[in-house]
Amino acid sequence: MSMRKMWAPGILMLGGLTLLAGCGREPRPVEVIQSRGTESVALLIEREDGAGPYVESTAERFRVVASGEVIKSVRWSANAGVVEPSDERVTWTLPTPGTASLSVTVETESGKTAEGAFQFNVVAAPLASSSAIDTGPDVTGSSCDIVFDSTGKGHVIYTNDTHNSLWYASWDGTSWATELIDGPGFNNGGVFVVKSQLAVDPVTGTPHVAYSKGSGNINTSPMRVGYATRVNGVWVREDVDASVVTRISIALNPAQAQRPVIVFSSGNGGSVKLATRTAANTWSSVPLSVGAHALTSDALFDATGALHFITHQPLSGYVSQSLQVLRGSAVESFPLKTSSLGPWLATAWGPDSHLLALSNSIAEGEWNAIEDITVGTPASASTRRVSTVDYKYSSADLTYGGGKPVIALRNGTSLALGTTDAQGFWTYTQLGTVQDGSRPSVAIRPTDGVPHVCYQRDGKVTFQ
Repeated sequence: MSMRKMWAPGILMLGGLTLLAGCGREPRPVEVIQSRGTESVALLIEREDGAGPYVESTAERFRVVASGEVIKSVRWSANAGVVEPSDERVTWTLPTPGTASLSVTVETESGKTAEGAFQFNVVAAPLASSSAIDTGPDVTGSSCDIVFDSTGKGHVIYTNDTHNSLWYASWDGTSWATELIDGPGFNNGGVFVVKSQLAVDPVTGTPHVAYSKGSGNINTSPMRVGYATRVNGVWVREDVDASVVTRISIALNPAQAQRPVIVFSSGNGGSVKLATRTAANTWSSVPLSVGAHALTSDALFDATGALHFITHQPLSGYVSQSLQVLRGSAVESFPLKTSSLGPWLATAWGPDSHLLALSNSIAEGEWNAIEDITVGTPASASTRRVSTVDYKYSSADLTYGGGKPVIALRNGTSLALGTTDAQGFWTYTQLGTVQDGSRPSVAIRPTDGVPHVCYQRDGKVTFQ
């Protein structure tokens, strides 16, 4: 249930007007509606066929009754949404989340009148109920990544934590189908998989996956860069680069027919490299001139083909972060924050060249959890604003849609979905319990604007 306070359902009284409050809100004082007649008129407004919070796009039905009077005429209006009046009744299709007002004016057969305006807290449509993506016996989903294509089809990659393998799942709007991408195998080159990231061609729905893979002890053995894509229903796996990889991201270049590009780095202060797929099983890898930096964010292309990512450089116990913009072969930089930690940053495009970057975790009260960077040309002409998200959280992901940022926040075993209201304040919807130590992923389905998350619950990769 949304943590935003809301009016409780039930009977709303006008004339001696009382709105019954829910979720701990103090009752509103009685509002007296003045009558133009010789006596006041007590009105009752009843909510018909409704219960619970007032949810956007829901058609709510109300009926007005005049105590001891016969109603001659009624006028209904609202400041937002769609009103369909029918004498004493009205059907009000609720607007987008925020405060909305419904007004009624009544004239009785005896010539008396009364009117009033009433405010409702409209909340966002709830997420679908949760379901396991993979119902098999193994532990799955300590890491997952969710993306939608333009048709609304869902794509998820996730770890099988029992066998250190990487899986893919597709959602047609009703059910999930799962497939193995890579993992331990016999005489087929299969190896253990550690980290992974998904990119999907928005038009064709083709998934592209970058991941780190290797043999031996996955905590100490060197990992290499792997890539996989689905061709004619079959997963094709490719070796990308022989360098040791510690951090990795993949993006598709819209200026080059969605060509996949993998950005990766070795070690906390190691070099950053760029690998471009020039043909099937053919990759061109080049080091980037960003000094002793490490990759620390998701990589994103803009519409022109400029690649954006964030790096950090350890300096005397601190890390100094910078936005890097690759235009052609030239790297441009813009300095960001310096702090004692260098968490991974989830990135998303907002409108008008706004690049949003959210720290995967923050300490208590850290003020600069999210960066809003207006990217300039050159990058040194960029500007930035930093904002708080929550007092603390353990893991997070970020997307943008409907004119608002949307975040998934895990704090211990509690998962919440956050977005902003009309004033820019964060509002949170609790999604229930999750596995401690796991990382959620969030994406907005473009066909209906509903955000969805994947995460680990009770040892299973889960969708909501």
